[in-house]
Amino acid sequence: MFACIAISIASFGQRAMSEKISYFNVRTPNNPLEESIKSYNVIVETPYTLTVEELNIQSLADFETEKANYTTIVEESEAEFDAHLAGHDEEVKKAEARYDKEMKDFKSLSLLERLTITDQGKKPRLTVPAKPRYVKPREPIYTKPNLDDHLIFDNQVLADNVELMGYEKGNDLLILINITKMEFQDNGGQTFYAQPTNLKVMKGADIIGEKKFDEEFKFLTSSNSNTINLDRYEKSNVNKIMTSIGKYLDEEYGFIPVASSITIEFPKNKKREYDVLENAKIKAISAYRKMKKNASSETRERAISGLISVRNLWKSELEKVDYKNKKATMNKEVAKMILFNLMRVDISIKDKAQAEETLEIMQDRRIDLDLNYDEKATFTKLEEQVYKLK
Repeated sequence: MFACIAISIASFGQRAMSEKISYFNVRTPNNPLEESIKSYNVIVETPYTLTVEELNIQSLADFETEKANYTTIVEESEAEFDAHLAGHDEEVKKAEARYDKEMKDFKSLSLLERLTITDQGKKPRLTVPAKPRYVKPREPIYTKPNLDDHLIFDNQVLADNVELMGYEKGNDLLILINITKMEFQDNGGQTFYAQPTNLKVMKGADIIGEKKFDEEFKFLTSSNSNTINLDRYEKSNVNKIMTSIGKYLDEEYGFIPVASSITIEFPKNKKREYDVLENAKIKAISAYRKMKKNASSETRERAISGLISVRNLWKSELEKVDYKNKKATMNKEVAKMILFNLMRVDISIKDKAQAEETLEIMQDRRIDLDLNYDEKATFTKLEEQVYKLK
């Protein structure tokens, strides 16, 4: 991802330009690995052996069994219907006899009693049971099994989805993930779960780091375990564990990309008086272009090396500045551009020593630089960022 915006600023007759470049910086890991480690390999072990092919074979076999049993099921349903139908007339007779008796009792009551019962909606009514209707069982239709309801995992796919930011796939580092079966526990009508998972980060035979996930029982759902689809919950939890492990690895050892931007300033070079600064600007932009989201550590190292070379060019040009002569080719306006560039680059590559050195130069030259209101605000902001560097 790269974008740059060119801006022109007129100042003391000096035509200043700037370009804002978007790039990806990296967050320093909590536990940086040795510099010799450039690559990693992931191995995932799970207790799940069922494959999609096996599931499909079993599903088709079950379907063939259903088809073979369909005739028997129809015959049984027809016999059951005939039995219901045969008993229907008897049920009707019983209902009519019950009604006749209730009406006889009703008519034997006084007029007032009959009116009261009628007002209460309790007057006898003849309710005849509905005649049974035959519904033929549906013929078997094959439906592909829902993979979400089954514990099917490809360990290699799980491993391939683990990405350690800033490193390439290789053999310098081994990341071993061992996932056990999910355990369920009912308590007070609720379901709790645990799925002990062990993560080891190894260099050769040495364990660099180790962490356990989902070791303790946690709340899963407010239903009993015998009323829920356990496999679906377990499959979801395996994916959640893998996501948690990926996040943990990046925070501990990886270099997480962070969207950033930087502004590079340079003087307009119509008369070719600033070729060195023009060249420095081109090299700086090229270096930041290399800092893409998925850039490898080697690519970033090359980019930073390029920025250090550019920084040396700026420092060399800074020595040519005549702070007292506004009309000089290398005057204080050019000095401000160079110093702001140096501070921004120092901060972007987290070079605390160089950033403090540049800051000291600007502080010593504050009177000579004669910063305007906006430049003072920019300086203050950069100064604060320098103090935050570790």
